[in-house]
Amino acid sequence: MSDPMNKKTKIIDSLAIIGVGLIGGSIGMAAKARGLAGKVIGIGRDPAKLKRAQELAAVDVFTTDLINGAAEADMVIVCTPVLAVVPIIEAIAGSLKEGAIVTDVGSTKSQITRQAEAVLPDGRHFIGGHPMAGSEAEGVEAAVPYLFLDATYVVTPTENTHVKALDTLVRFAEGLGANVALMSPEQHDRSAAIISHLPHVISATLLKLASEEQADSGQVFQLAAGSFRDMTRISGSPPELWRDICLSSREAISDTIKRFEALLETVRAYIDSGDSEAIESLFFDAREIRARWIQEKDQRDDKP
Repeated sequence: MSDPMNKKTKIIDSLAIIGVGLIGGSIGMAAKARGLAGKVIGIGRDPAKLKRAQELAAVDVFTTDLINGAAEADMVIVCTPVLAVVPIIEAIAGSLKEGAIVTDVGSTKSQITRQAEAVLPDGRHFIGGHPMAGSEAEGVEAAVPYLFLDATYVVTPTENTHVKALDTLVRFAEGLGANVALMSPEQHDRSAAIISHLPHVISATLLKLASEEQADSGQVFQLAAGSFRDMTRISGSPPELWRDICLSSREAISDTIKRFEALLETVRAYIDSGDSEAIESLFFDAREIRARWIQEKDQRDDKP
């Protein structure tokens, strides 16, 4: 694995982070540790939490003044729940300096990108971002400077994206230690719906099914062990976060659920008909696909 922790390469003079929690705090820590920004400004609503972020070396200075805090930044990273991203960008749009780059870290991109590009004035550039890193923990206390090391950082340019701004954001993300993947907002949302959003929906509905059976028999959770725990681990995430994700990427998530339902119907038909060959093939293919994915991921991670 590569580790750029000791590299000091300034990309921008001033970075503003709106929402200094797990992701925002980790970006700030990494940016400071690696010298990516001359100054890191933390912006939020709670002075005590911002002060704690400063104590943890996630920011250099902080303010609760959204407009003035963003006004001096060369790059603004909005690290808030997805439904808050565009209202925040609307609020700061008129105060941004010429050439300022605005990005976010939300796990849905199409709606945010479309609306954010529309509200920014000429000479200010929005480019969507989504670092594929995190944990169930919340808040700046859980932030670490190495969170993005060898993680995939998705950047979603459009035909409207300013080339120099894109280059700056890519170099910044790489400076965090991440591997940048460029894709359209629409492709991101289709992919994220499969590998992230649908698993959360499945986890939640599986728990609901188990709870209903528990109410009837009183014995389901007595049998639950490792596989059930692993399948439902992600349901410990904040409910409001996943509410907002579902609402901000309705089309992609709904389409993915429909595709999954069709596959489940096929599997149910295998089981109903007693098609042992098809059932075994399903699990064989799944094992092979997973092994290939893990192998390819390990090979990428091992590259110097």
